[in-house]
Amino acid sequence: MDDENENNSSGYERTLTNAHIQLIALGGTIGTGLFLGVGNSIRMAGPSVILIYMIVGIFLFLLMRALGELIVSDLSKHTYIDFIQKYLGKNIGFISGYLYWISWVTLGMAEMTALGIYFQYWFPHLATWIPGLVTIAILLCINLLSARLFGNLEFSFAIIKIVTVLAFVILVAYLTITGGKTSFGPVTFANLTNNGGFFAKGGSGFFAGFQMVIFSFVGVELVGLTAAEAQNPRVTIKKAINEVPLRIILFYVLAIVAILIVIPWNKVSTSSSPFVQTLAATGIRNAGSIINFVVISAAVSSTNSILYSAGRLLFSVTFNGKGKWNKTFGHLRRQLPQNGLILSACLMALAPFVIILIGNQAFNFISSTSTSMFIIIWCLMLLTHIAYRKQTPEAKLSDFKMPGFPYLDYLTLLFFIMMIILLLILPNNRVSMVAAILIFILLSTVAKIWQREKAC
Repeated sequence: MDDENENNSSGYERTLTNAHIQLIALGGTIGTGLFLGVGNSIRMAGPSVILIYMIVGIFLFLLMRALGELIVSDLSKHTYIDFIQKYLGKNIGFISGYLYWISWVTLGMAEMTALGIYFQYWFPHLATWIPGLVTIAILLCINLLSARLFGNLEFSFAIIKIVTVLAFVILVAYLTITGGKTSFGPVTFANLTNNGGFFAKGGSGFFAGFQMVIFSFVGVELVGLTAAEAQNPRVTIKKAINEVPLRIILFYVLAIVAILIVIPWNKVSTSSSPFVQTLAATGIRNAGSIINFVVISAAVSSTNSILYSAGRLLFSVTFNGKGKWNKTFGHLRRQLPQNGLILSACLMALAPFVIILIGNQAFNFISSTSTSMFIIIWCLMLLTHIAYRKQTPEAKLSDFKMPGFPYLDYLTLLFFIMMIILLLILPNNRVSMVAAILIFILLSTVAKIWQREKAC
């Protein structure tokens, strides 16, 4: 199927260039989960958090290869939900579509909460809900204009984030080689084994660190959601997915190692960005403020991507549906899902109420809930890929095949199921995981009622 036909069937305009897609893929790897959430991960697991990032990164790459095969197999599909509906059935498609949409909205609320924390570095008395509310209003206006404008904005943000993380790693490497010191003492690899060793918090701490690490990777599949608006998706999507391991090494593993050789793990902040804390410790003038500006831009960038995704997911799940709700959100205006964008932004704007109710633990609770829902969705995506391979003749399979099928599919699925069980066991994550399961059950009930009414 050529791009023109794919464009006509999707309804979107293909305005995102190869540069847009590559930078969105790179920038999408760097967000609040890395800049803020990593502090919680380090304090829970100690230096062994490096190993957790590598383990989770491997399974997320395998997930992306499975999703990549699905995307390339039919570029006329709007989102992953269309594939779930095709291969697992309309009811599961309905359930997963709304669960996935709620997951992205919840993720947006987490980013808005993080923005308030970042701004308090400069304005300690500023209400934490104000920055997020202003940001979502501005981003909604931008997303309502065009997908290309979204791409241009993400392009700029991605460059800022990538350059900053690379500069951060290079600076710490220089300090290590030259024997530099900070307010925490010498910059040394000995910090990775001091204060209790590499597994300083033991097995319980190691497993407790998985939730926030997984949250760091949430949204890694964003690149697949851009396929319907990419100018040359067959080439760019493959390249972006194959570069996931390199991005994980560069922007997660090396960055966290850099933090830990500057700051002993038990002194890493959980209330502000460890990146800001690390650069402030170097004594470089205004370094803390510079990196704080970057982490704010990262949160704005993530919120922008989340709004983009949520709007398109709501359009996808209501596309071609009957009834007032589906007709309202299942059509495009100026080739954009404007109604879906507006509703998603309004729901994200409810984050301040969560902050008021929960207080300082709002970010941890929202991020944990978002993580729980995404894990369920990822399991459904893997089941979809397995169904696609079983139902599709060998001659008609995508040329971007998942390696090691079906063994690596089942291994990855097993890993995510184990993560669900782990989050149910961990006291700090149990409520969030139960909430995600209850939402799934509620949506299943709604789907059955909807199907029964259609049959009448």
